[in-house]
Amino acid sequence: MKDLDYGKGYQYAHDFRNNFAAMEFLPDAIKETKFYEPGKNTREEELRNYLKKLWDKKYNY
Repeated sequence: MKDLDYGKGYQYAHDFRNNFAAMEFLPDAIKETKFYEPGKNTREEELRNYLKKLWDKKYNY
């Protein structure tokens, strides 16, 4: 499989800080789709801030 470049460019999340690699795995047709919007409460605001740190400005959290 390596001879066929299988996995070329793949970033294994556990090799990165906080176990997160900002890779896109969705098909082009939906790759910019936001599937979750944190609500307006204390816990979800914490989650919003965490997602903002991970994805920067990609999803405008």
